[in-house]
Amino acid sequence: MFIWAGSFIFIKVGLRELDPYNLAFYRFLIASPLIFVWLFLKRGFTAVRLNDLLYISILALSGVSLLYAFQFLALEYTTATNAAILINTSAVFVAIWGFLRGEANARKILGVFLSFAGVILIVSKGTLDFFSSKTFFGDVLMIIDGFLWAVYTVLGAKMLLKYDHETLTAYAFALGTVFLIPFALWNGLANPLAVSVETIAALLYLSVLCSVFAYIVWYYALSNSDSTSVAVYVYLVPLFTAIFAYYALSEVPDIFTAVGGAITILGVYLTVSANSQM
Repeated sequence: MFIWAGSFIFIKVGLRELDPYNLAFYRFLIASPLIFVWLFLKRGFTAVRLNDLLYISILALSGVSLLYAFQFLALEYTTATNAAILINTSAVFVAIWGFLRGEANARKILGVFLSFAGVILIVSKGTLDFFSSKTFFGDVLMIIDGFLWAVYTVLGAKMLLKYDHETLTAYAFALGTVFLIPFALWNGLANPLAVSVETIAALLYLSVLCSVFAYIVWYYALSNSDSTSVAVYVYLVPLFTAIFAYYALSEVPDIFTAVGGAITILGVYLTVSANSQM
């Protein structure tokens, strides 16, 4: 969580020289071969069935290409602290999917409404005119990001019945990198060797630590504990990010972000932890 919290800071650093799509593309261009090397050394080459490529492509779009294209674009219009809070609404979307499947209880319903109230407070900044907020566009993109991560989570859980998590992640990374090419070409493919040392450091942090190391640690934790116990650690991300953003980017959270963030995190926690009550 400490590493993932730092990602929002390093994205801000990378965006000083690279556009959002080039930054996302180069992140996974570096990460994809690294995770395949890890997979090969641990398990050897593992092929996937052709009839599963459609599902893995959706995983690649929702968990890599669109997720990070939107996230990196969002961070041009919102703060790192807002982004770290709003991405956690993914758990609310997962809960809504659970409602549709008849998996609901009072605690989940309360969590969903609390999170929704927190999101409104963050986006509106305490006014009824949402569009007056300077971070509105970026905040909305981060909520869309939460939905995309929910799609990745729900579909990924289904695909994990067929493949191990490392194989699934490796192929999602590879296809996601391919799907990011049109985005990167939209504004012209940047020369990664022409950027500063700070931007290269940001790329390495995002690719090696956030995309390879942290994903492997995350799934290792999931394989050794129940998902609810692991998921609650995500709520440390906004706290770490707010601290990093204050010192690294001089971002001072306003009262609406602080209160709205607390309400959102509480609501998401109630939504996810309700699984243990069912």
